[in-house]
Order: sequence, then structure tokens, then C-alpha cells
Amino acid sequence: MGPRQSRASSVGLWLDAERGSDQFTADEALQSLLGRLVAPPPPEGFAARVMAAAAEEGLVRPPARRRWSSSARLVAWSTVGVVASIVALGALWPFLVRQVVRLLNFSVQGFVWIVSGVEGGLDAWSLMAEIGRAVGASLTTPQVTASIVGIELVGVAALYALHRLLSQDKESPQ
Repeated sequence: MGPRQSRASSVGLWLDAERGSDQFTADEALQSLLGRLVAPPPPEGFAARVMAAAAEEGLVRPPARRRWSSSARLVAWSTVGVVASIVALGALWPFLVRQVVRLLNFSVQGFVWIVSGVEGGLDAWSLMAEIGRAVGASLTTPQVTASIVGIELVGVAALYALHRLLSQDKESPQ
């Protein structure tokens, strides 16, 4: 009995079982018949043509072409950040040293002012009011305001860069 006759007898068994009331035997005969069928391979380039057509119809997104891996991008951005920090620190070093010296002088003068105020009979609330006025006056100077705005802009840029890195890392295949 050849393969063609075997398939024909499998079809006959399945049809006979379907005509009868035995569903279990009919299912087994159908599984046996389908197991003997030979699936032809798809034509050459079939998958590529299907994916290109699906991308044209907007069903799938075309794969993003990335030149660098996510770890290489992370190393590059980290290197740029470190170099930029070193350059900024080198450029701002004299300014920072002057500001630290001013801060030390200011803190000593503030301590002396508080001690003289307590000796002069000021209570705690009067001291707090004077300190609040002094801090408010110093925060409204153009230099301090510009510094705070600059720090905020650097923070926004850092958060944006972190968001981009994390979203690219999430999209990359593991």
C-alpha cells in the first residue's frame, strides 16, 4: 500500500467516523490524516514581502535602524557628561573659590550679628524676621537669581537626557 492509498484510507476512516456518532474516533482519524500531510515550504522571500506590505499599510512599524547599541550610547553620553563637567569646573574654579570665601565671611558675620542681637535684647521671633529679610534680599539679587535659573536649566537637561536613555533602553531588544 503506497502513501497515496494510505492517505485515501485515512480519509475514508475519518469520513466513516464523522458519519457515525463517535466524535473521539473522528478526531483521532483527522489528527492522523493531518499528520501525514506534507506542508510545502513558503516561496523564497515570502516573509520579507509580507512584512514590507504590512509596513506600507501601517500595520507594523518598520524596524528602527540604529547605528550604535544602547550600551555604546550610554558610554558615549557618560563620557560627554564627564568631559563637560570637568571643563565647566575648570572654567568656574576661580569663581567658586571666591564664592566659598564669601560664604565663610558671610557665615562669620551672621554669627556675630546673631550674638550681638541676642545681647541687645532681641527675642527669637525678631531674629527670625531679620534673618528672613536678609535671605530674601540676597535671593532677589540678579546674580543669585541667574544662578538658580542656570541650575534649574541644567537639571531639566539632565532629566531630559535620562528620560531619553531610559526610553531607548526600554525599546531595545534584550
